[in-house]
Amino acid sequence: MIVKFLYTKGPNGHFPAVAYNTGKMDRNKGELMKVANFGPLQGLGLLRPQDYKNYLRMVSATNKAVKKPQLHVAISAGGRSYNKQELTDIATQWLERMGYGKQPYLIIFHKDTLNNHVHIVSTRVDKQGKKIRDSYEQIKGQAQMNIVMGLDEKHDAKADAVKALAYQFATKAQFMMILESKGYVLREAGAMLQVIKFGRQQGVIELKAIEERLGNYQPDTARKVQLKALFHKYAALHSTALTKERKTYSSAFSTVLKVKFGIDLLFHVSGDKPPYGFTVIDHAGKQAFKGGEIMPLKELLALQAVSNGNVLETGIVPNAQKETVAGENTSYYSALLKAALHNYPDLVQGLQHQGLVIYRNGESFYLHDPGAGISIGLENLLDEKDYNLIVENFSQSQEISDELYRQHHLRGFNLASDIDDEAIHGRNRRRKKKARTNTR
Repeated sequence: MIVKFLYTKGPNGHFPAVAYNTGKMDRNKGELMKVANFGPLQGLGLLRPQDYKNYLRMVSATNKAVKKPQLHVAISAGGRSYNKQELTDIATQWLERMGYGKQPYLIIFHKDTLNNHVHIVSTRVDKQGKKIRDSYEQIKGQAQMNIVMGLDEKHDAKADAVKALAYQFATKAQFMMILESKGYVLREAGAMLQVIKFGRQQGVIELKAIEERLGNYQPDTARKVQLKALFHKYAALHSTALTKERKTYSSAFSTVLKVKFGIDLLFHVSGDKPPYGFTVIDHAGKQAFKGGEIMPLKELLALQAVSNGNVLETGIVPNAQKETVAGENTSYYSALLKAALHNYPDLVQGLQHQGLVIYRNGESFYLHDPGAGISIGLENLLDEKDYNLIVENFSQSQEISDELYRQHHLRGFNLASDIDDEAIHGRNRRRKKKARTNTR
């Protein structure tokens, strides 16, 4: 079970997470599971999002020193392993252990991703005006969740180390990446390899055991052929364009391999330069490969998807010429973007229909037109209100995926989790400055 704290830039005293989650409910992508500790407000019947916001703001106002009172947390299961009621019960227990059991809070179930998850919205200020302690809350939050789930962290680390030693790997670095793909941090200390997770050492592995396993390495040529065929098949359906989130790179293609087949692609970088290579961790086949053994990185990135997705993305959009356009072109793209934002059930659907992409490069946001091959800074197209609305949409779309993909690994082939590619990604509409007539 993954716990992810969701932070907003700048003050959040207006509790934007309430609108985000009730918006999911309005679009039938979320369900309000629990409302707790809102006092007399809960006896008033049907409540508006603003009513919850006002109450949370009222409680938070008792300590004006707290500039960011909003607590917004996502608790996510792997796939459909837990249903909405089970997740709600788990979230309730977690809130108690974190000191939020008596706080006003909302629990909302989200059903629009491959992984069932709930969101929690509350305030960090209690009704006596004291701030609830939040130092090292990410580490503490996951540790408390492990207690709720009855997990023994040290036992699990030992079991994961034993499983990793059963893989086929050609180098010590590959062995380390097998465990790193499961969320561990590894450090050499003398003749030992320290295994760290949740900010604490969970165990050690003798380097001698790794060296012995290296002596038994047997490359699987047949599996390499299978993986290369798999790469070609799914690169035709999902974009291989790399996106950067914090210090790691991924793509729509690598995400699908991860979720459907338990195959991790770990991209290697040097400083701020683009990735120069990658490693394939095949959890289904219990093997690690140098990426070039399957396909050179340059060849992989050159593969073109039939449908590129046209969804919110972060990072690198290759062959995109960043421009600031003026006059007629600015008005043209501004109108398209506003239509996508305001005339559709959600922003992603609007972008798909318009054949556009929004992505982030560093701290800047861009609108990308694949057909025209250009990217334009959003600040040139929108007023402050619409700009902030899109940034909020964008930030929430990234909320839990990276943590989930790092720490949850499906074994083998999971056909039950298959994706309707066209329903998710839309058709590839690459049109250059042609009129979009549908403005629903």
